[in-house]
Order: sequence, then structure tokens, then C-alpha cells
Amino acid sequence: MNKKDFILSLFFPKRCKFCEKVIDYREHICKECEESLPIIEGDVCSKCGCEKAFCNCGEKSRYYMSVCAPYYYSGPPREAIKHLKFRNAKHLADGLADDMVSCFNERYKDLEFDFCTFVPAHKSTIKMRGYNQAELLCRSFSEKTGIPFSDLLQKDFKTPSQHTLNESTRKGNLLGAFSLRHKMKESIRDARILLCDDIKTTGSTLDECAKTLLINGAAEVRCITLCVTKNDKK
Repeated sequence: MNKKDFILSLFFPKRCKFCEKVIDYREHICKECEESLPIIEGDVCSKCGCEKAFCNCGEKSRYYMSVCAPYYYSGPPREAIKHLKFRNAKHLADGLADDMVSCFNERYKDLEFDFCTFVPAHKSTIKMRGYNQAELLCRSFSEKTGIPFSDLLQKDFKTPSQHTLNESTRKGNLLGAFSLRHKMKESIRDARILLCDDIKTTGSTLDECAKTLLINGAAEVRCITLCVTKNDKK
């Protein structure tokens, strides 16, 4: 970091992108968060995004071809998502997108995409929260990677939150909930699309979005999220 950045840090202290604790201007995260990051590494299952030691997806079919994420949904990344999602901490999206880009460069380095898009929220959620955290992450990700951003999907009706449901009812909860935005069909014909979200739990939300894109002519859909929920049951 140069002298200009140092001087700026005197007036605008740098903060950890996970817990927002003030840190040294040469650092990106605090030592406490760095030591407890639930990093996904090693041999990873492309279908569920977990390390294969925790994979239990078996023969379960998906409309999306693969998913990847830098972290499990626990510790500092979980707290950062809560702040981003529920406490108006929109400024966190840019730093968190950096970690998604690093994951992308490792897991999808040999792939090309025509667009990146995001899991949409219902208009009532946007009205209440003021923004969609998945869109913030996707826009920042697009700027950093150069993959064109496109607002492709919309959520047509409000559904119960996925985290309140068990796995067997999550997929049915979203059936028909998403559609392609008006006049976007021609633009995605035969397109390779990267779908972004903040968290992947069972994958039902990503799968329903991927199905909508494929039905409307996309060639393939792959996914990237900041976090995935660890599969603790074998």
C-alpha cells in the first residue's frame, strides 16, 4: 500500500471485512477472523461445493452443472452475511466479492461465461430491506472479473424463507417462483451463465433459478456463492 493509502487510513480507518474491527491499513482482515475462517479447500465436490469428506449429495441430479464457494457458512463469513443482509452493511459486499473472485479463479479458471446474474428477491423483500445482497455481490464480482452483469431473473411471488423449511419441502416451496425478465429470452439463448448468491444450503434455490434459465434457452448454468452449508451427515 502506498503513502496515499496510509494517509487516507488516518482519516478513514480500515476495517476487517468480516467483523468491521479497525485494523492496520496494510491488512484486509483482523487476526481473529483470519484464524477462524472456515475455508473450503482440497478435494471439493463440484455438485454440492463441500469438501468430499463432507459430501452427501450422492446421485441427486441438479439443473446447474456445478457450484463453488470459498467458505462454509459459519464463523466470520456467517456474521458478515448477517450484517450485509439484515443490518444495512452494503459496504461489505465489495470485500466479500474479492473472496468469491479468488474462488472463481481457482475452481472455474478454465471456463468462460457470457453473463453473470443473481438470485432475485421478491419486490416486498426489496422494499423492506432496500436492496438484494446477492445483487450487490454479483455486481461487484462482475466488475472484478469482467464477466458482463445481467439482471435476468425475477421472483414473481413471495415464499416462506427457505431456512424455515426442511429439505423435503424446500424445492416445492420455490416451484414456479422465478421467471425470466421481459425481453431477455433472446439475449440468453445458448449462453453460459454464472449464477451468484450469498449462501447455498440445499441448493434448491439455485436449482430452481437454473431451471428457469435453461427452459428459456441458456446452454448451461454454473453457480458461485460466498458460503455453502457444510454437510455434516454422511
